[in-house]
Amino acid sequence: MTQKGAAALVTGGGKGVGAGIARVLCKAGVRVCINYHSSEALAQKTLEDIQSQGGEAFLYKADVSDRLQTRAMAEATASRYGGIDILVNNAAMQLNRFISDYDADTFRWLWDINIGGYWRATQECLSYLKRSKSPRIVNISSIHGKRPGVFDAGYSMTKGAIRMFTREAALELAAHGITVNAVDLGACKIESKTGQFAYKVYWPVEVRGKAMLPLSTISTPEDVGALVLYLTSPEAGMMTGSGIRLDAGMALA
Repeated sequence: MTQKGAAALVTGGGKGVGAGIARVLCKAGVRVCINYHSSEALAQKTLEDIQSQGGEAFLYKADVSDRLQTRAMAEATASRYGGIDILVNNAAMQLNRFISDYDADTFRWLWDINIGGYWRATQECLSYLKRSKSPRIVNISSIHGKRPGVFDAGYSMTKGAIRMFTREAALELAAHGITVNAVDLGACKIESKTGQFAYKVYWPVEVRGKAMLPLSTISTPEDVGALVLYLTSPEAGMMTGSGIRLDAGMALA
């Protein structure tokens, strides 16, 4: 269940969810460009972990809100590996702010990364994906793209947009054999969040009741990686436009 030897680009792959995806893909024999922007130390640690297990990967620093940097990253990946077979759009910001706390610049910045980054990476990888024998795109979304709550309206709106982008892209790119699917992620164990938990309604995962977490736990980045591995495999060739929840049952509570 893998495209062994395939070339993948994972945005936001240096830490957190993206790092777990990169580790799982590399363990399965996929060659990975690990994109990072600010967390160089964590990205280097991810690369070292992969290399210590015999995986093939390299780091590329790029801001996905910048068109030229995103294009150069896709070109570097294709040049190193002879093409691109897999794109995992993952780089995102989660600010956890009230609606009244967003100013115009912050709102535009959030959208320019969380949905604009997916848009640019897809566009810049498209010519390479069209030449792949088994091209795959996986967009990391969130259950908050569908399930409202006192969380962060700006972030949730971007995740809802990713859900529709996934469906539209799946229809448009089907003619080229490119499948496009999404992972609707719930809480996940990562190093840290990108934003501040300003809401008084927030409480640590460790003290949440079973009503919030039916499986009494949350996902790991490797859990996400395992699902991405399947979605990018030949066995998932008939899946496109899908959004699969990975949330320990949170959306059911």
